[in-house]
Amino acid sequence: MANDKKLHDNLSRVKAPSPVGKSIFVGLRLADALWQYNFLHRGWASQLVSRLNGTPLPATAALNGQLRPYYQILVAMSLGSGIKQTIHMAFISEQELSAGLGFGIGFFNTVFNSTNILFGIWSATSQAPVSEDWRSVLSKVSLVAGILAYSVGILVELISELQRQRFKKNLANKGKPYGDGLFSLATNINYGAYTLWRGGFALATGGWPWGLFTFAFFFYDFVTRGVPVLDQYCTERYGEPWKAIKARVHYRLLPWIY
Repeated sequence: MANDKKLHDNLSRVKAPSPVGKSIFVGLRLADALWQYNFLHRGWASQLVSRLNGTPLPATAALNGQLRPYYQILVAMSLGSGIKQTIHMAFISEQELSAGLGFGIGFFNTVFNSTNILFGIWSATSQAPVSEDWRSVLSKVSLVAGILAYSVGILVELISELQRQRFKKNLANKGKPYGDGLFSLATNINYGAYTLWRGGFALATGGWPWGLFTFAFFFYDFVTRGVPVLDQYCTERYGEPWKAIKARVHYRLLPWIY
């Protein structure tokens, strides 16, 4: 019981409409890509790197002043994560979200994405290729690996949540836990997918050290807090049916990993 008291759930499990909190969150997430674009295009990221005694790479092309292809990819990754989380908040999530928590989570995402951008423009860590053409961009292994991990993670997280939502909307399934679809691969596959795309985004900006650190950071948080607290909640709410799912599904976050 002593360990149970230490578990902390960052989100409420109470179902209730939260127009203010959700609107704040959605607004911040949709504004994030615009911020990241200006952070790069207006030179703010470069100026910050210089103030930290680092050497920034040019974010824009000399000929037309547009963002170089590599940085267009990074802005697109920020936009993709914002759209995915907006879909979840606006059309999938039923849990209440306070204004403070909506702001806090949205701000956290922007800070994390901005950190990625800084690593992406700092010459010591950036995965930007020397040449500006798309062929050179896509020939860099760490960048391609990051894009793939990000894409798979985003899609798996979204699809798994849509599958669970469809199950929950069926009145015949009221009061039942969901363990099919992508959730048959891992009981918390959406958490694992989130960890994957977060790590992929970081890998595409700061290389293997930053990518692995980011992956490990979220992986550790889910293993020690997120998964146990949700397991406790589901055990108390669903009882034996949830235990049966855990017995059938052998992984908790990512198939063949954990």
